[in-house]
Amino acid sequence: MTAVDTHTLTQRVQVTGDIARYHNEAGDEREFPVKELPERFVQWQLDYKRGVYDAIERDEYIAFNAGHLPVVGTGDREQLVPNLANKGIGFTPKDEHVEHYLGIVEAAVEKIQELPPHAVDDTRALRVGAAREFYAHPEHIDWRRLALLEIFEGTTYHNLTRHPFASVLWTGNAPVFLSFQVDCIVEIVTPDDPRYRFSWAMRRLFEYEPFHVVQTMFPYAYAFWVTDWHDKTPKRRHK
Repeated sequence: MTAVDTHTLTQRVQVTGDIARYHNEAGDEREFPVKELPERFVQWQLDYKRGVYDAIERDEYIAFNAGHLPVVGTGDREQLVPNLANKGIGFTPKDEHVEHYLGIVEAAVEKIQELPPHAVDDTRALRVGAAREFYAHPEHIDWRRLALLEIFEGTTYHNLTRHPFASVLWTGNAPVFLSFQVDCIVEIVTPDDPRYRFSWAMRRLFEYEPFHVVQTMFPYAYAFWVTDWHDKTPKRRHK
């Protein structure tokens, strides 16, 4: 894409306070209130991440990171069915805390890069410690937005450039099978944005863990701003 196209796309969705404003190609504007994720979902995320970091610290194999790899659905106005893809999703600090946590994770990444990529054992305590420090302070996390990194500029990317809306579906493990659908309006974020830098650094901490396919190029990030959510955790039917 050209620089002009990039500027246009990054300005299409803008958020001020708790209102996201979408400017379509015709120049019309629509407003969408954004909201925080529910406490039940937030606590599940924190507990799940704690368990994953504990397993990484013990050098245990993680076959699938359900809290991090939900299904993302996107589309455009011409598609009959949505495009579905598993995407790695994390969270970012509130704007007033982002520089503090950027300093922590980027310092850890700088130390990691002094060693060869396969030296994961030598950096495990550093990597886990940096991630834990962020999630140890949930009051510093902006629970109104999700963070994703774009890799391939494929169908998801092309859909979001045309129609910046998405739904995300998480499903947890037995016996509860906690499940939430989160509906979002999507802001495209460039590499100079602190939210991109934070997401990239958090990814880099665990790039060579088994639950990641190693990647080196991330042209964009996304801020998925939460407009609605639905608790879809299965229940017994009694009638």
